[in-house]
Amino acid sequence: MVDRRDKIDIPELCDTHNPENAARDLEKGPRQPFLSIWFRCCHVYGRLKRNKEQTKYIGRCPKCGARVQALIGPNGTSQRLFEAY
Repeated sequence: MVDRRDKIDIPELCDTHNPENAARDLEKGPRQPFLSIWFRCCHVYGRLKRNKEQTKYIGRCPKCGARVQALIGPNGTSQRLFEAY
């Protein structure tokens, strides 16, 4: 049985019931994988995007520009939210 409390539906972002929205999402192409990250340096959230070689996720703090990277490996994690110190 599926617990519906864990699911959030935001029609403006993922409305597959409306053919216009579904077609618009397809035109954008495939979505690039990312990790969500909490930058403790400036107390803001940001994203790390996967590099072209698919060996790591890279990004910067949106406020101060501090660089962060997370390596991709065979024994990694399925976790999607991290903190950067």
